[in-house]
Amino acid sequence: MRTSLRTSIRSGGQDPGGSRQAGGEPGAGSAGLGEIAVWIGAVIACLGLTALLRSGGSDTVPLPKTLVGMPFTVERRAHISLASLLAPAVMTVVIVAVWQDLHIRIRWGPLLAVGYAASVAWTLALALVSGCGGLAAPLGDERGYLSDMAAVGADPLGFLRTYAQHAAAYGYDTRTHPPGLTLLLWALTRLGMRAPSALGAMLTLVGAATVPLVTIAVRSLCHERTARRFVPVLVLAPWAVWLPAADALAATLAAAFVTLGVIGSEPGRRLWWAAACGLGIGVATLCGYGIPWLGVAVVAVYFVRRRPLLNVITGACVLLPLSVAALLGFSWPDGLAVARDQVAQAAAHIPGTGSGVPAWVARVPPSLTVVLVACGPTIIRAARRVRLTPGWPFLAGAVPAIGCGMLTGLAAVDPERSWLPFYCWLLVPALAPDPRPDRPGDMTQAGALPLGLTSVGALSAIVARAFLPGTL
Repeated sequence: MRTSLRTSIRSGGQDPGGSRQAGGEPGAGSAGLGEIAVWIGAVIACLGLTALLRSGGSDTVPLPKTLVGMPFTVERRAHISLASLLAPAVMTVVIVAVWQDLHIRIRWGPLLAVGYAASVAWTLALALVSGCGGLAAPLGDERGYLSDMAAVGADPLGFLRTYAQHAAAYGYDTRTHPPGLTLLLWALTRLGMRAPSALGAMLTLVGAATVPLVTIAVRSLCHERTARRFVPVLVLAPWAVWLPAADALAATLAAAFVTLGVIGSEPGRRLWWAAACGLGIGVATLCGYGIPWLGVAVVAVYFVRRRPLLNVITGACVLLPLSVAALLGFSWPDGLAVARDQVAQAAAHIPGTGSGVPAWVARVPPSLTVVLVACGPTIIRAARRVRLTPGWPFLAGAVPAIGCGMLTGLAAVDPERSWLPFYCWLLVPALAPDPRPDRPGDMTQAGALPLGLTSVGALSAIVARAFLPGTL
């Protein structure tokens, strides 16, 4: 009896080989191929709509860098060297480890450490696919954050105080974000990390921390079986292509406060968890105008676990960092208003095929393409299983954040990097069991690991990095 129970727990309530197969689901192999086909079709459809809109009008709304040359403007040529083989090697090692159920067999603490290390290796390997400039490229952009370091100079408080008034003079990345990321990068440069490649490496180390943080949150809300199978999905995520960017700091801060909120809502936890969550939300809010949407996920978790009073503690603590920033001269609402004005001035409308097309309509197809490319075909399975997952509160924060970015245009040029804090939460439903367990809190049930979908997504990241190095 004990042997049978251990086998059931190890396999997630399915066949012992369920992690490498399709979890014993009928027609799972054909379902995976179908999801890949739907993903490819959706990417092609969004690219086609984008090309159609742009062919009938001007370029008043910038095209996301990810889509430049896909299939719009620049020449496409592969940049392949001996270092390019590192990414396929890392991917192969991770897949073999998953095939051997390593993510199931090792203890929880080492799993988090291995997941973090594997994420770092995957990100660095992707950066080397097209040469060593991969780590420096996101920061070396003339419109990016490093271009504004001179504006900070030796007076960060002055920069903060005048940020809203002078936002139009800064780079596009900067003026569509609060000043938090710029000041964090400035602090790193003051510590001696002035080279873009060194900063890119540091940001990679920080950004990879989202893997253990998200895994911990998923374990709490969706149970350990799901969290363990989610680790390979996070490690081989296609969005790792853009991880060496300033927004990796925002992604880690966002993952940290969501995890604090989820863990803090567990029975018996002390109230300081909710306070720490609120402080984290406040600090992260100073790094991205869309990040407060993830606070909705925390609110939903509090209500799911019947601890609504925690909202009062968390909400009060959110105001502390924002109040400090206001006392120092930066008003977050004023900064948001300035950012929206800048976006509106940059692109009020795109002329479409014969008639004016509102800019927010024209932004939807390319923005959806970015989400599909960043998440890979696993996003299709996640969309199919939304109603099955206990992790739906994560979606309550991530989906509106991305939708708001699409409609307002705050992430018009660099949505692939601006949305780094949200991609990981979109894929949580992909690990939901189908059918859903009869009993809530059933620890023996977990959705099958979509290894095939994850592998295709990883391959797409390698191909994109090789053929479009200048746009990623």
